[in-house]
Amino acid sequence: MNYNSTLPDTPQKAAIIARARQLTDFKWTPVRDVPTYTHDKGNSVLPAGIEVIGFPYSSTERIDKFITENVSIETFLSVIPDPYSKLYQAGKGAFNSCNYGIVCNGLVRYALGIKRRVSTLCWPTIPGMRCIAKKGEYSTNDIKLCDILYVVNENRSNHTAIITDIFKDDNNETVGIEVSEAGRPFCIRHSFSNKDFLEKYKLFALWRYDCLNDVPLLDEHEDNLIKNNPYNKQPNIAVDNGDKSNYLEGEKIIISAKTESVDTITVFKDGEKAEEIRFDKKALITRDFTKGYYTLTLEKTGESVEFCVNKAKLEHEVKNGEITVYA
Repeated sequence: MNYNSTLPDTPQKAAIIARARQLTDFKWTPVRDVPTYTHDKGNSVLPAGIEVIGFPYSSTERIDKFITENVSIETFLSVIPDPYSKLYQAGKGAFNSCNYGIVCNGLVRYALGIKRRVSTLCWPTIPGMRCIAKKGEYSTNDIKLCDILYVVNENRSNHTAIITDIFKDDNNETVGIEVSEAGRPFCIRHSFSNKDFLEKYKLFALWRYDCLNDVPLLDEHEDNLIKNNPYNKQPNIAVDNGDKSNYLEGEKIIISAKTESVDTITVFKDGEKAEEIRFDKKALITRDFTKGYYTLTLEKTGESVEFCVNKAKLEHEVKNGEITVYA
């Protein structure tokens, strides 16, 4: 008997599934060990030189380095080949995992094109998000493409995932489910038989997003970046947050540069030449810069890296145990 994937019946659903697979299917190879955390191993690493499939999981609330949100996919791609980037340093987020990452609701919101950031605990507050069946009150035949699995346990641990394929037999009966989710240590999609799915997700309610017609279509530029990653070798000039990244004023910036002989880094601020930095063959330079847009260019090759320095004023409020920060 043949098993068939369920094809999306709208362009919006096709875009949702494609965005989820950008995060679950991306292949990359760390050039140094990447700090990570899993429940079974505790603090560990993704080893240097071993191919990884899926964007990394990391809870980065304290440093705001969520990929697809305040860190672009392009910036994340640029830090992978740079051994001096912050990807390879333990962050201040949960369990000292890496400085860049995605959490479970980040993957689902990115797939659905939802820009509003909410904690997983507050998932039901997203406009258009609707619970259609509580745990144990649905079968696999009730599930549709792009439905959402959501759970909040008594200990306040919570998780969300998205359905990205439904497998049917020749009689159009559901025989299996594909789930895409961000879990430690990386984003993954995996397939289950009906029985295994209902066992693994027995505590999850089934939710549906009523605004599917408003979901943005696939960004072809971003999709091509992931499929044809231009950052596929160690850069000759880089900054530790990555290309086209952001820093706060007063934050130290580590510039790494290499050349075959003596070379010059030309610093442009807001389009105007600001200074020159001479170095011989290899350099790690720690600097801080005032507010502005910067381009650092190697004189001999013309290679460059861009970043922005901002002066942020932060305010926050606490409501029902949730902290909201405004910049």
